[in-house]
Amino acid sequence: MTLHTSICDMLGIEYPIFAAGMGGVTMAPLTAAISAAGGCGVLGATFCRPDELRAEIRAVREITDKPFGVDLLIPGDIPEDLSAREVPPFPDFLEDLMPKVEGLKGNPPPPLTIELARAQVEVTLEEKVPLMVSALGTPRWLIEECHAVGTKVMSMVGAVRHAKRLEDMGVDIIVAQGMEAGGHVGTVTTMVLVPGVVDAVNIPVLAAGGIIDGRGIAAGMMLGAEGAWIGTRFIATEEATAPEAHKQGILKADENGTIVSRCYTGKPSRVLKNEFTSRWHGRDNELLPMPWQRMRVEKLVAPAKAVGMPEIANFPTGQAAGAINDIPKAADVFQQMINETEGALAR
Repeated sequence: MTLHTSICDMLGIEYPIFAAGMGGVTMAPLTAAISAAGGCGVLGATFCRPDELRAEIRAVREITDKPFGVDLLIPGDIPEDLSAREVPPFPDFLEDLMPKVEGLKGNPPPPLTIELARAQVEVTLEEKVPLMVSALGTPRWLIEECHAVGTKVMSMVGAVRHAKRLEDMGVDIIVAQGMEAGGHVGTVTTMVLVPGVVDAVNIPVLAAGGIIDGRGIAAGMMLGAEGAWIGTRFIATEEATAPEAHKQGILKADENGTIVSRCYTGKPSRVLKNEFTSRWHGRDNELLPMPWQRMRVEKLVAPAKAVGMPEIANFPTGQAAGAINDIPKAADVFQQMINETEGALAR
């Protein structure tokens, strides 16, 4: 078994190792670093306005001419008239936290609307980005528009049934992401999910969730995956544009330092534990679905994230954070992954 798989040929990359498209983290510097090293960096563009996305895409190309992707969040259950709807009331039990962010000028992301998603897709395709990644939902129109201009489509799944449906719709690559991953997750572990998805579909599969080194990449490939989608390890790199508090939080975390909660977005998401997540303990009945939950807490969370306030900010982080203890250059991490993976596969 070698590190060169069909995904490498499909996208024109040297190694099937992807830097996950994490919003506000995998921007031009990290995306370009991973692509230049021979992998595939993916811009975390969910909350980019169209002009910001275009600027990030062009910034990547100023650094490298290697292939890269754009990751967007296009959930299918967002109302089309979202921007015209009233924001739900702010929770009373969080009011005493508001003084902590008073006077801070966070930059609230634009609301997740169909209009924004279509504008982001339009920019991505105009700029001829070779890979589009969609999480939480991959509408048929997205696949059709991408394929019409030769852009490949990758989708994230947390269940085998979703992978089958997406293959039938025409998706090119599946990311089987186990519950160990940071950010939005399902309920199935990577070790169970990856072989289940591999056996169910006839398109390439990437393993994701709890993978931070070559041992994890090799393990995923032994389960049938053709590469790996990696997030948390790349947050703790020099090029990642995450707040310093997020990076330091990863270094301080152990295997129990994260929690899966709906308190930030309305969908289950693995994040670093903090005061904000603890305030929601025992209040599951008060949580709202996406996007209403994010909208109701945004006036507190957005400025806290902007200044890297760890007790309040939303810091998506995988369970393997406890094994990360440094913040090196992304290219050094990537090369170590290559060496470890090739060594493991050669045994």
